[in-house]
Amino acid sequence: MTDFKKFISNILLAGAVAALVAFAVSLFLPKYWQVSGRIVVFPSGSPAGAAQNLLPEVGNTAWIVNSDTFQKNNFGDFSANFVGAEVVKNSSMVSVKFRSSKTDIQAVEDLIVKIPSQIAEYARDLYDGSPFKYKMTSDPEISVKPVRPDVVKNSIRGFIGGLILYLLYWLMFEDFLFRRPEREEKIIEPRGETLFDFRPEAKKETIREEIKLEGPEEKEKKPVAAEEKIEPISAGPAPDNLPIAGEPASPAPDFHEPTDEEVKERLNRLMRGEL
Repeated sequence: MTDFKKFISNILLAGAVAALVAFAVSLFLPKYWQVSGRIVVFPSGSPAGAAQNLLPEVGNTAWIVNSDTFQKNNFGDFSANFVGAEVVKNSSMVSVKFRSSKTDIQAVEDLIVKIPSQIAEYARDLYDGSPFKYKMTSDPEISVKPVRPDVVKNSIRGFIGGLILYLLYWLMFEDFLFRRPEREEKIIEPRGETLFDFRPEAKKETIREEIKLEGPEEKEKKPVAAEEKIEPISAGPAPDNLPIAGEPASPAPDFHEPTDEEVKERLNRLMRGEL
């Protein structure tokens, strides 16, 4: 649960930081206002069927303005700032929109005012006549605030982008590298052999096990080792003067058994302190 809360807080923080960056960058981008005008389409009075074809002609007028040929012949360098032309719902009018920097607003207004006469000339060649007329309903309108860059939309896009970037980072690094289960080290012991583990922790565990095994119960279980046979060590032939087993030892020279008189005399002298 703690990891989930941390993930949510981090992803929201990443989105907020990205939104703040997008907002700050948008403040330094070039600003553009929207300049728009409405063109009304109405029949010219001839032929008689023009009134019946008015609604389809409104759609044709929007198509004419959106065509590359019309833009190339009439808009010149402002073609890149042309947003589009569309039919105003439930009406016989066509809305034409441009984006313009602050310094080009007046030039774009003058361009929009000329569009009705340009459409009439284009339709005359197309229909071999002028069954419809085109006229501005009012002067071009300028937006109150810049429409580009859209600070709000850019901030929202930045927030979503931050969420996506952090999610990708978490999937590629946090989850893949740091949350993998650690591999358990296994000591493989071949049959009939034992591999010694020289790690300090393993040595401590081995010492503890040996101390446990030295209890009184374990000592009784230990088998008594068989007595080792001591092999006689050969040191060469024995000397000639060694006594032979079974024969009485020969008395040493100048040695005689003391008599009773000698013993008494020796005791008397010892008591007198002569010895």
